[in-house]
Amino acid sequence: MTGTHTRQPLLSRRKLFALGGAGAAGLLGTALALQATATPAHGRRPRPATSPSTSSSTTASPSASTSASASADASAATTVAGQTLVEVPANPSFVFATDLSNNAGAGEASAIASAYSLGAYEVTNAQYKAFLDDSSRTAPSYWDGDDFPSGKDEHPVLYVSLEDAEAYCDWLTDQADGWTFRLPSEAEWENAARGPDAYAYPWGDTAGTTYASGVLTSKYNYNAVCAAYYLANYGSTEATYDNKNSTRYGESEPISDIIAVTSTGGVSGWIDHTTWTGFVYTDVFDELTANGGNTSAVGAYPGGVSSYGAYDMAGNCFEWTSSIITATNGGEAGQQVNAVRGGSWYATGRSCATSYRGEGRDGSGIYLTVGIRVAADQS
Repeated sequence: MTGTHTRQPLLSRRKLFALGGAGAAGLLGTALALQATATPAHGRRPRPATSPSTSSSTTASPSASTSASASADASAATTVAGQTLVEVPANPSFVFATDLSNNAGAGEASAIASAYSLGAYEVTNAQYKAFLDDSSRTAPSYWDGDDFPSGKDEHPVLYVSLEDAEAYCDWLTDQADGWTFRLPSEAEWENAARGPDAYAYPWGDTAGTTYASGVLTSKYNYNAVCAAYYLANYGSTEATYDNKNSTRYGESEPISDIIAVTSTGGVSGWIDHTTWTGFVYTDVFDELTANGGNTSAVGAYPGGVSSYGAYDMAGNCFEWTSSIITATNGGEAGQQVNAVRGGSWYATGRSCATSYRGEGRDGSGIYLTVGIRVAADQS
């Protein structure tokens, strides 16, 4: 390697994920906020009755129509058992936007006969801790014992199995007189994300993501957010391929030689399953995931709010649904699993579209990209 590249000792790099109390995601918000001249919003989530601001560090200012719509819907939100809920109307004529097998053409009909409520936010680490404190279930593996990482109280909880998620819903039901909490079906999830205008993204038909002069502008948290942060702040730092299956095992190179972001927010060099190379197969990425990954505080991207007032239905973390599908993507392809929807901080932009299907996970497993959004019905 040339002398212009630096390799930080592992100890120094580990400090990166502890600084600011929120790990890499918190620093990511701060660094990109300075570049985008916006205020980071990786702390408390916005109050439901307040119009979305431009506080998200990597988000362009939402349009007036988006802000007005979100404000109107959020003002009707209800808080039950500590969960902020928004109402989604029935849709007896609901049809999936795409076919499950190939994400093309119209999918099957799945009538939604009754109105239902949906969590305005993904379930946070702090909310899940209250449940754990009142149960005997095991804390997620990225926590330090019974405590979530410092500064990540408002980040979505990850590494929760389907059974964990269902137990959490049952716990909420026990506290909520006249309400039953559950996981949404896949149809309910997509119906809520697409909204009455059947948007391709929760906020509209275009992603609107741009990357120029090292600054990413995005309405949602997906893998380009992570890539842009490392390029802007640690591009010359060398990462080492540490998976023994990798064709480059033990080799190191600057992060800027591994990943790149296109002008529209596409990412290259993120992962190569055939050679076990890419950013995902490096020691730097391993350290990031040990702290719960590059999630952001729920509601930190107000420009991405849905028509019904739900935040982070694109990116941040995949969300369990109650529906069983035959997965068509990833390592679960061909298996009967529970559908997960919405994309994540790890996912490509394509996976975050409201119509994207085929991602599923074994309900007994725990995953660094899968969390919970509750649904609820009032008796």
